[in-house]
Amino acid sequence: MLIHHIIAIDGPAASGKSSVARALAQRLGFSYVNSGAMYRAVTWHVLLRGVSVYEPAAVAAAIEQSRIVCDLIDNQSRILIDDHDPTPHLRDDDVNRVVSLVSSVSRVREILVAHMRECANKDDVVMEGRDIGSVVFPETPFKFYIDASPEVRVQRRRAEGQRDEIAARDRADSSRVASPLVVAPDAVVIDSSTIAIDGVDQIMERLAAKGLPVHSKTEMAPRQRMNPYYWLGYWLSRLLAQTFFRFRILHRERMIQSGPVILAMNHQSFFDPPLAGNAADRAIFFLARKTLLDHWFWGWLLPKLNVIPVDQEGNDRSALKALIRILRAGEATLVFPEGGRTLDGNLQPAQPGLGLVIAKTLAPVVPMRIFGAHEAWPRGSNRIRLHSITIVVGHPIFFTQADVAERGKEVYQRLSERVMNEIAKLTIDGKG
Repeated sequence: MLIHHIIAIDGPAASGKSSVARALAQRLGFSYVNSGAMYRAVTWHVLLRGVSVYEPAAVAAAIEQSRIVCDLIDNQSRILIDDHDPTPHLRDDDVNRVVSLVSSVSRVREILVAHMRECANKDDVVMEGRDIGSVVFPETPFKFYIDASPEVRVQRRRAEGQRDEIAARDRADSSRVASPLVVAPDAVVIDSSTIAIDGVDQIMERLAAKGLPVHSKTEMAPRQRMNPYYWLGYWLSRLLAQTFFRFRILHRERMIQSGPVILAMNHQSFFDPPLAGNAADRAIFFLARKTLLDHWFWGWLLPKLNVIPVDQEGNDRSALKALIRILRAGEATLVFPEGGRTLDGNLQPAQPGLGLVIAKTLAPVVPMRIFGAHEAWPRGSNRIRLHSITIVVGHPIFFTQADVAERGKEVYQRLSERVMNEIAKLTIDGKG
């Protein structure tokens, strides 16, 4: 008998189930559990120990001999193996290549399924994976299967800069003897190409129809409304960019459209802030050099566009404090982890300012990467060139108290670098 509410989200690799599951958990105030991250964690551990993934008995023995701790921290699942945190390595190419082999070992699945069920004994959960509704929690009435075409899923992986063999993963996951990927008979199938990261309304409606009190935990945070000046700039910038720069946004469905969120993007040009703002359906707040407001016109207009003046390309601590206040109020902000614009179009090292904001607010971060803005309007140039501009939106990064248990510049730097690494992985159709 289930003690807590359990929502099962299943689907194949790169189907969008993680985005949907995270958004749903946030809407409901449930804990989010990514079962796939658990299998990736033990895969990394097996590889680290030098165990052959082609020997199921050796893989099972290695996992049985390891100390695995799964917990829920700030509504997020966290796994430690022999006191090591594998999170930074979950998407390594080596892990991508063999995770299906490790997850097909029956004993490995038995061990991790037991940990998943322990999580459900602690809290209401939204759990995503490949057999959550069919094997792990077949008794839950709340089952969904998120799907997308193989072509769309391959494109998603490439845009993330990952080499994940979707067709091979599908064959392995569907044909394995232990808990194969199947659609549970009573699961609702949803095409993720028609659903945005916050577009979970149809799931919410079905949950309510099945008797789940969907508003019992948390309510949706109100979106920051666009004032007339912001609204005009929002649509005008989009129109001009699409007309002259063939501007497009890839994977806009990953954007978090409510509650506190940091949009973190590389910085190439003066075009970046207004174009980044087009990734959101609500008003966001921007940092800008204080000297821009010295001009009478910009000094009048920019504050109406939610611009926060900053000294020396983002080193003003008062501006960082303003960002923290804004995020704590449930709003969205744009931050450039690099601090200033690039001189040559290449990515620059991350600065610790973003990490400080993350540590103070634990706001989720949506990594974004802009391409072509440097060619269109490079730093130091007064000439604008007609060059295509594209923004790629990455998967949100969620942080817990464990990530900021320690404080200091080194920790802030590490947090910023973690975000910058995710930005670096984003590509256009697999091409950097």
